[in-house]
Amino acid sequence: MTTNNTAEPPDGFNRYAGKPFLVWVDSFILKAIDKLDPDMEAKLDNATPALREAFSAQGSWEDIVMAQLDYTPQVRGAIRDLWAENQARAADQGAVLTPMQFVEVFVAENIMDPDAA
Repeated sequence: MTTNNTAEPPDGFNRYAGKPFLVWVDSFILKAIDKLDPDMEAKLDNATPALREAFSAQGSWEDIVMAQLDYTPQVRGAIRDLWAENQARAADQGAVLTPMQFVEVFVAENIMDPDAA
């Protein structure tokens, strides 16, 4: 058995297949920890009118994501704190926690419906 130690997803795996809103959620978390790529943020900003229309909502893409998740603006600080805690924990164990690893675990533990698969 081989272990895939790269950051690449397994062949045929697409995290966003059938879950288009997950791109927005992941991006929200990345922005909260100051790891959202500026090019991606620009794409999200440009796509915000479509998101507004899809959810019959107003505001920034972040406002819409927070509303859909029933989050308050304070969640950003809580996410940043959790990121720092988890990075410290990983470092104590001699590991590196990538931003995307953090996002995937955060979403799995805090957002995704365990019955939806």
